[in-house]
Amino acid sequence: RLSAHQFGDGTNGCTSAGPHFNPRNKTHGGPDDETRHHGDLGNITAGSDGVAKIDLRDKLVSVVGVDSVVGRTIVVHAKQDDQGKA
Repeated sequence: RLSAHQFGDGTNGCTSAGPHFNPRNKTHGGPDDETRHHGDLGNITAGSDGVAKIDLRDKLVSVVGVDSVVGRTIVVHAKQDDQGKA
């Protein structure tokens, strides 16, 4: 899964990166859900070589203003995201 985290700090892995980027205080969801964190970018799949190729287009994330992911940590997690459905 791919997620944007609050802080641009990778000194202690995901712990120092903080929670999912969530500037509008929404609940966890999938990338196509109406209500979701800005950091909920969805699941990705890597090939046997460990490479994941993605084309990311997102209606919430921006590179300017309060919704900007610039300076934040983008994390590739090993496990699949439940996208708020569990």
